[in-house]
Amino acid sequence: MKRWEAWVNHLGWAVVAASGLLYGILKYFVRGTDPDSRLAVPWQPSVLAIHVLAAPVAVFALGLVFRRHALTRLAMGQREGRPTGRALTWLAIPLAATGYLIPVLTGNAARHWTGWIHSAIGLVFAVGYLFHPKSSLLPGDSPESPPEP
Repeated sequence: MKRWEAWVNHLGWAVVAASGLLYGILKYFVRGTDPDSRLAVPWQPSVLAIHVLAAPVAVFALGLVFRRHALTRLAMGQREGRPTGRALTWLAIPLAATGYLIPVLTGNAARHWTGWIHSAIGLVFAVGYLFHPKSSLLPGDSPESPPEP
């Protein structure tokens, strides 16, 4: 995997995880001071906007990682990181699907439960990402990169 691909992946998922966690805390656990508003704080919509705008970058990065990292390691028969990598790959599908469904669902109950499911999968994904082994080499130095001429 190339260095820029690793950076896009790590940065994309870090922004999505941090903004998602912050938005979830604000939405579900913090009570606002204004009784006429559902917002916990005035900047809550900005946190959601950051999350929604960063998510496509993270999903794009997941495609890069799958092509350049996961498939290569599977072909080489490498075992390290396979359980967490497989779990992250399979968790990404419902995570992305629920993320795209939340804004288009019209029923309050469906949107509410999809939001909770998305939050739960997102937390599991973030924890799995933290525990997924990172190479001791720099990403540009990994065996998957083409040799320098």
